[in-house]
Amino acid sequence: MKWNSLKSGYLEFFTKDEMDAIHRTSLKILKEIGLKATNEQAFEIFAEAGAEVDPSSKIVKFSESLIEESLASTPSGFTWQARNPEKNVILRDTLVHFSPAACPPYVRDLETNEQRPATYKDCCNMVKINDALERISDCFCPVFPTDIPNGSEHFYMMRAMVENSDKAIRGRLTGTEVALDSVRIAKKITEASNVTPEGPNMIALTDTISPLRTDDEIVDGIIEYIKEGFPVILSAEMMAGATGPVSLAGTLALQNAEILSHIVLCQKINPGVPLVYGTTSSIMDMKTSMLRYGAPEMALLNAATAQLGRYYSIPSRGAAGCADAKELDMQAGYEVAINVLMSALAGINYITQSVGGMDMGLSVSYRKIMIDHDMLGSIIRCLQGIKIDEEALAYEVIKNVGPGGTFLAQKHTFDNFRKEHYYSELADTSVYSKWDEKGRARLEDKAADKIRDILENHSPNPLPESVVKELDTIEQEVLDRIK
Repeated sequence: MKWNSLKSGYLEFFTKDEMDAIHRTSLKILKEIGLKATNEQAFEIFAEAGAEVDPSSKIVKFSESLIEESLASTPSGFTWQARNPEKNVILRDTLVHFSPAACPPYVRDLETNEQRPATYKDCCNMVKINDALERISDCFCPVFPTDIPNGSEHFYMMRAMVENSDKAIRGRLTGTEVALDSVRIAKKITEASNVTPEGPNMIALTDTISPLRTDDEIVDGIIEYIKEGFPVILSAEMMAGATGPVSLAGTLALQNAEILSHIVLCQKINPGVPLVYGTTSSIMDMKTSMLRYGAPEMALLNAATAQLGRYYSIPSRGAAGCADAKELDMQAGYEVAINVLMSALAGINYITQSVGGMDMGLSVSYRKIMIDHDMLGSIIRCLQGIKIDEEALAYEVIKNVGPGGTFLAQKHTFDNFRKEHYYSELADTSVYSKWDEKGRARLEDKAADKIRDILENHSPNPLPESVVKELDTIEQEVLDRIK
């Protein structure tokens, strides 16, 4: 699950002076404008940390020294422990990882390909699919179930994850009770394991509220995670032109200020707790007022976020792979390819929404999961670059073949073609006549066949019985609580 990024440098758009300018602007925002912290716990933590606070307006202003002190205590990387240690996710340096879609309420049905509300069965099915896909690093539940009691969704999404995959867990944290339920499940899995963990076995992702506000429930959840030592991915989800400046540079400066303020919060609660610096920011489409997931500007903001993560020596997260397109068509193809490839080349450590998402993040397609996963093979091949050594330069092979010869029968070819060349499982690379003879198989139909095979034949690693019993207990407590 660990893929090396570029061997020499990254796709970067900013000079050191330009990075310093973004940083200085963010510090000025936090010092002179401030953050509105309506969450009482957060307000008190900021006050105790030495921030300038106004109890009447709830505005918190931050000194440069407070920001720098908090950045200094944030680790430069960490291991996110999976139930199966072979699937641990290492978030640091040049490693790039891919994660599923981000829990919209609709799915595109596997058989009919029509949009319908997501169910708990879809949660389980999609986690099981992603468990089987080698290029997906974690088992996050890709859809939000609509057929279970309101207020219990977080539990059932967690249950779908831990019962259908032994990959790393991404928990839920919107509110104290939701966070504590997730922490309890994660701790039980650690207790039931005979393996000494290399790091925290759960993280959660949260978005700041733009511009410059905290959300009471989200902050309550963050606090519970951080107190227990579980990392949080701190992201901004700005719409440039609406909740952020229309200029991408202005959006970056504001996004950076919001994330820095939340880094202070986390480090003052639990100094040294691992964090991830992230974004889901893009532009607001001025024609529709929607956040554009497939826009090239989202790719640019992802690349900038990767560079900012390195600037602060913190692992980075970006969102790439969700299409604005409503069909599995060329629009979906180019939106996904541009965004994921640019994010990966830029060195984003953790790329969410890599497979399955479409319709501006409102639905997940079963078929698109497999198509996107196939595309990730091409992207990973690009990240691996071109190997340069004596064998790869192949002077002796070239000498043996000589002018006018062929390399097809050479042992060097047989030994290395699978290492050097990527072969898609889905793309048709035959000539038209052969494709015609084989029945003109469509890409999405081949993808559907592979999904059916996984659902029928893949068996996830089962949970220990003690964890299953604990899940049953927590389930009943959650249902009793929401009555």
